Amino acid sequence: MSRSPAGILLAIRKTGVAHAIPVTTSLRKYSMHTIIMTDWQTHSRQLSAIRVKVFVEEQQVPVEEEWDGMDEAAIHFLVQDKNEAIGCARLLIDELNHQKHFHIGRVAVLKPFRALGIGRQLMEFILNYCSTAAPYPVYLHAQIERRAFYERLGFIARGDEFMDAGIPHITMYWQARTSN
Repeated sequence: MSRSPAGILLAIRKTGVAHAIPVTTSLRKYSMHTIIMTDWQTHSRQLSAIRVKVFVEEQQVPVEEEWDGMDEAAIHFLVQDKNEAIGCARLLIDELNHQKHFHIGRVAVLKPFRALGIGRQLMEFILNYCSTAAPYPVYLHAQIERRAFYERLGFIARGDEFMDAGIPHITMYWQARTSN
């Protein structure tokens, strides 16, 4: 099922200019859960609850670092299991070296739902959206512990490790797989 919610905008960071991205795929139903594309205004309560539990409580990310002011400008993705919010991610557009890039971030799945393939399905959903929405490079800042997960999805590490919110990270770029 597909629907196109109107008015979803992403901010291009560093320039302060808003850029509309067409929304082509916003709902995907899996056997036990659903992934939806949404915005902060509609689902902030559910998105916040997941991120507080995963990042602030489990990983001890300082609250002031988790809430960076970019959520209102992002497209959000929410995984629901029988109407319970169990996972999320967000998508921004950054401008790096005068080129727009999709920036995936805040990818989180609640502990009881990990190791079930939900994170992979969420990322595949987001990558599918990115590949159909615009021809921008896709990158993320992966926690070092999650590097292999992102490599299995086709991401390649670039640059050196760095600390973000007290956790070692590395920048990774997605290399879209082509079928022969």
